[in-house]
Amino acid sequence: MSTLITNIGELVTNVPPGGFAAAAAAALVIDAGQVAWTGPAGHAPAADDMVDAAGRAVLPGFVDSHAHLVFGGERGAEFAARMAGRPYQAGGIRATVAATRNATDDQLRANLRRLAAELLAQGTTTFECKSGYGLTTADEQRSVALAAEVTAEVTYLGAHVVPPEFDDDPAGYVELVCGPMLTACAPHAKWIDVFC
Repeated sequence: MSTLITNIGELVTNVPPGGFAAAAAAALVIDAGQVAWTGPAGHAPAADDMVDAAGRAVLPGFVDSHAHLVFGGERGAEFAARMAGRPYQAGGIRATVAATRNATDDQLRANLRRLAAELLAQGTTTFECKSGYGLTTADEQRSVALAAEVTAEVTYLGAHVVPPEFDDDPAGYVELVCGPMLTACAPHAKWIDVFC
């Protein structure tokens, strides 16, 4: 089924490689979930359905390629310290790891859904969601499984920081991340990331 969106006040389109173009008095046709045609409203092809944009602007959705949405706790104090000029030592990640491990699935899910709704309400149409705040096999697996409930773009980030229980054995943690943790997370994640 095709849909003609007409009476667009300003249509913003992507122009490869990474630019934008704007056109006034424009229209576009969506067919099978894809933009099939854009151009002057007077030249628009026929479509199965029509939507009147009432002079509004139409632009591509935003893409967020780096989002951590599955976590417990909050890091306001860390933000204040950074704004005061104190250097970042990754302690905030460890505080979030502890809070995430202590959170229930329902608590993590509620926060995840709230944050995903904020992204969508602000025009983000595609977002990637990283794990990285559980840092145990079970907690990373539940993080990517929860993330997969709201986006197909899920990234396994077991190598976010070395957790406290591996302070004396970082090589052992790397083995865990590349072995059993990866195996547990792979069915739910599309991507893998490493924080260096």
